[in-house]
Amino acid sequence: MKKLFLVAALIFAGVLTAQAQMWIGGSVNASIQKESQTFTIAPDVGYYFSDLPFAVACAVEYGGTLQKGEGYTHSMTVTPYFRYDICEIGERFSLFTDLLSDFDALEFSFFDIGLYPGVSFDLTEHWSAEFYLGFFGYEWELVPGDESEQRFVLDFKTAAPSFGIYYSF
Repeated sequence: MKKLFLVAALIFAGVLTAQAQMWIGGSVNASIQKESQTFTIAPDVGYYFSDLPFAVACAVEYGGTLQKGEGYTHSMTVTPYFRYDICEIGERFSLFTDLLSDFDALEFSFFDIGLYPGVSFDLTEHWSAEFYLGFFGYEWELVPGDESEQRFVLDFKTAAPSFGIYYSF
């Protein structure tokens, strides 16, 4: 685990020596269902390489779930990722995909790696909104009391979209 954080720190240190564009932002999500209530907050920071359609970024997500009859559980997920801007559509829209890897930072019971395509809409020169369209990749999960589950996933999450606001400088 220490090696992973060291590699991430070296990547960010190397990236920050080039001239490029940074962004900060994130998302807040909530879900209220009959048997459970869930919320997440996920701040995000990223850095574009000069004149290239590539970026490196990291998000840290904290979430909590109140499950009827089971109580409250919480999670913290660290998500380092690389972004590739596919194309611009007009002056305000662009398509991108993130190559990411999530892992549970509290219990080390979850890991995934895959592609996460999305659409960005420039609200102003510095503000943008992002909408993620799905996930294609590999997931591994350790279920308490059970054996681990591994699966390849193709998931279009438009029924429960992820939406975030970002500031670029």
